[in-house]
Amino acid sequence: MWIVTQQPGNQNPYGITLYTVLTPTGSELNLQTQEEADWYESRRDRYVRDNMFPNISDLQDLDRLMMMEILIYRWGLWMGQGFDYLYSRVDENQLKTAIKEYSQETRLIKASLGIDKATRNKEKSESISDYTDKLLARAKIFGYHRNKQYEVAVTKMYELRSMVGTYDRCDDEERRILDLSMESILDWIRINVIAEWDQISTDFRKTQAMWIKEDT
Repeated sequence: MWIVTQQPGNQNPYGITLYTVLTPTGSELNLQTQEEADWYESRRDRYVRDNMFPNISDLQDLDRLMMMEILIYRWGLWMGQGFDYLYSRVDENQLKTAIKEYSQETRLIKASLGIDKATRNKEKSESISDYTDKLLARAKIFGYHRNKQYEVAVTKMYELRSMVGTYDRCDDEERRILDLSMESILDWIRINVIAEWDQISTDFRKTQAMWIKEDT
C-alpha cells in the first residue's frame, strides 16, 4: 500500500539531504533523517492497520496528527542530546513548551478520530447486548447477500436453459439468424453469469473486510 522511503536525492537550497515518505492521504513529506523516515512509516502503517478511517477528512486529520508527532519525536531527540541535527545548541525551554503544546493538540485529534485510550477502553467494555446487535446486523447483511446470489443463480439458470433449448430446436440457418452458437452461449456465460457472480462476491468481501477491521 505504501512505498518505502526513497533513496536520498532531494536536496534543499542548503544542501541537506531529505528523505521522502508518503502521508496517510498519499502526499509526499520530506523529513530530515533516515531515522525520522523509518519512525514515520512505522507509525503511519500501525495507525492505518489498527484503525478504520472511512472518510478523507479522517485521513487529513491523521496527516496533521502525524506531522505533529514527527515534530515531537524530533524535538525530543534534540532535547535529549542538547543539539539539533546540525550540532547547534538548542533552547531546551522553548522545545519543552513546543512539545507540551503539540502534545495537547495531538490528544485532541486522537479523541476526534476515536483512537485515544478512552475510546479503546469504551470499545473493550462492549456489552453482550451490543455484541448481539452487531452479530444480528451482520447476519442480516449476509442473508441479503445469499438472497441476491440465489436470485442471480435462478434467473441466469432459466435464461441459460432457454438459450440451450432454443439452440437444440433450431437448425444451422435459424441459429445463424439468432446469432446463437456454442461460442456465443459461452461468451454469454462468461460475461453475464461468471462476471456478475464474481462481482457480487467481491462486493460482499469488501463488507466482510470492514467487519474484520472493526474487530481488530
